[in-house]
Amino acid sequence: MTASLRDLRVLAQGLDHPEGVATGPDGMIYAGGEAGQVYRIDAGSGQFAEVANTGGFVLGLCHDASGMVYVCDVSETPGIRRVDPVSGEVSDYCTSADGGPLETPNYAAFAADGTLWFTDSGTEDLDIRNGRLIRVPPGGGDGRVLELGELHFTNGMCLDAGGQPAFLETLTPRLSVIVDGAANVMCEFPGHSPDGVALTADGGFLVACYYPFRLLLVPPSGGSFEVVLDDPTGIHIPMPTNVCFFGDGLKQVAIASLGGQVVKAIDLGIAGAPVQYPRLPA
Repeated sequence: MTASLRDLRVLAQGLDHPEGVATGPDGMIYAGGEAGQVYRIDAGSGQFAEVANTGGFVLGLCHDASGMVYVCDVSETPGIRRVDPVSGEVSDYCTSADGGPLETPNYAAFAADGTLWFTDSGTEDLDIRNGRLIRVPPGGGDGRVLELGELHFTNGMCLDAGGQPAFLETLTPRLSVIVDGAANVMCEFPGHSPDGVALTADGGFLVACYYPFRLLLVPPSGGSFEVVLDDPTGIHIPMPTNVCFFGDGLKQVAIASLGGQVVKAIDLGIAGAPVQYPRLPA
């Protein structure tokens, strides 16, 4: 059943076109801006603060157990930045894969063992398929590219119920999960541009679509999807990019909208699965 747009509420307003959104181990919501801002949002009060700035364009975010933020940063030297939300210090965590440069690091997620997985989207050229899925060892450094064949603008990702990476391709719209070292297609989204994904408590996937402006629910078995929130006007959730679950029981969904200046929230009647906050080497 499609939820009502009337149930949306504003978590924070006045952000600089937030693309990524993530729940930290402190229960706060973190988002990024297109001029390098890293925001911390109090979901209860709606107050937010810029806690750091990378100087680039902040896409996806995730956290370790200490609360450090790991930011997919598109800049002159694209990379994963490690951000201290207390001091504002920004440092490089990964700026290469297989010894070569990154192009468009887009979204990242930690595994329980501290491995950082992230997508490098490559180019938006419709004729070039150079998206990648990359893993970084605990502590950072050079990443390793998984050999998965041609991928067409890899984008949002998460870990599935078994701890395996699940990722979207936007330009060949589909959701895949890594099975025995290969990309196994779970669901296809014809006519959509999927952007962000989060794991649900039952092992399914909540997918945000950059266009049309929708949230989709994929069951644990894959194969089909259901529209659970639709904004045909583009006013309420313009260009929804990433989503995360937060709050008691992870029953609330935060929605980042690249086309606007707000992060909104809604209760879809769907609970989220906890994400991993690993303890990493100092």
